[in-house]
Amino acid sequence: MTTARDLQALLEDGVAVGRFAGAVAVVSEGGRVLSEAAAGDARGEPAAERTAAGPATLWDLASLTKPLAGTALVLALVEDRLLGLDDEIARFDDLFRREKFRGVTLRRLLLHTGGLPAWWPLYVRGEGRAAYRRTLADLDLEGPPGRTVVYSCPGFLILTEIVERVAALPVDRFFRERIAGPLGVADDVLFSPAGDDLGRAAGGERDDATERSLVAGLKLAWSGFRTGVVHGEANDGNARRRGGVALNAGLFGTARAVEALGRAWLDRDRRLLNEASIADAVRNQTEGLAEDRGLGWALARTVGSAGPSLPDDAFGHTGFTGSSLFVDPHSRRVYVLLANRLHPDARSAEEMIAFRRRFHDVAAALD
Repeated sequence: MTTARDLQALLEDGVAVGRFAGAVAVVSEGGRVLSEAAAGDARGEPAAERTAAGPATLWDLASLTKPLAGTALVLALVEDRLLGLDDEIARFDDLFRREKFRGVTLRRLLLHTGGLPAWWPLYVRGEGRAAYRRTLADLDLEGPPGRTVVYSCPGFLILTEIVERVAALPVDRFFRERIAGPLGVADDVLFSPAGDDLGRAAGGERDDATERSLVAGLKLAWSGFRTGVVHGEANDGNARRRGGVALNAGLFGTARAVEALGRAWLDRDRRLLNEASIADAVRNQTEGLAEDRGLGWALARTVGSAGPSLPDDAFGHTGFTGSSLFVDPHSRRVYVLLANRLHPDARSAEEMIAFRRRFHDVAAALD
């Protein structure tokens, strides 16, 4: 048995040993918050703008965007009968009418079995929506669709283009109107914070250091990297240089708002999607492959961050910045941990994974 003090102490220890600059955690059961804790700085640099982490902090959710916005919006369009999960991407854009994309369906993109590469800096060939469409169409697949799981950000960038075309709305507006608004969290989970919301945003990485390194590793040249500490912009370069709005990354949110979204998936809330859509999204659809995945979601048994305290069929996702959300359908608990692992300079991803496992151990034992 653990207490709220134990959760608070865990976050404080994470700050003290350098896992992140700051963090907020929320654990709920059956819609009731069991514990909420915060420690460290939401923003530590520049020193004059130092801000403590707290309930109002808007954290860069990074790849939590994939299930929370990507899966939700694709399935909303399926429910509206505007597209089908087994539609090939060539249906939606002539640029994808190429033999290499045969068999690349929306379902496979959501499952990360579309054959797309794990990552590629689209912006080196041009920024913005139009340039991204051309570059995505020119990407080479790494293997036949449906054969293997390769976690792919470009796959969700293709979904972004398709969702915007079919919905005839930019993703940020569609997400607000179709998901965040009906669930009552539109003020606390959003794309591209501005105005007063910018002041609530947690700090990001200095000088685009991680992406500079990744681009150099591909032996590519790019002169447009940001300088100084990122603030209020998606740390992810592909999301940022598409205009800050994409389905691979780009959402910002408070811990309570992320908990509310997780609870909507747990409760199969009809304001989110119908029950059949949610059940389909959170079941394993990659049986026999290296990872167990649903539509945008991962099953806990194949996610290192989940740890042994969560049952195999719990579902969740993590984000590169230090974010995570896991949902246990048995205990009916929702586990949210949001942190700024990259601020102002990146800490170890492996140590963040180990910290998440500790967090789930403590949170699962809360009385």
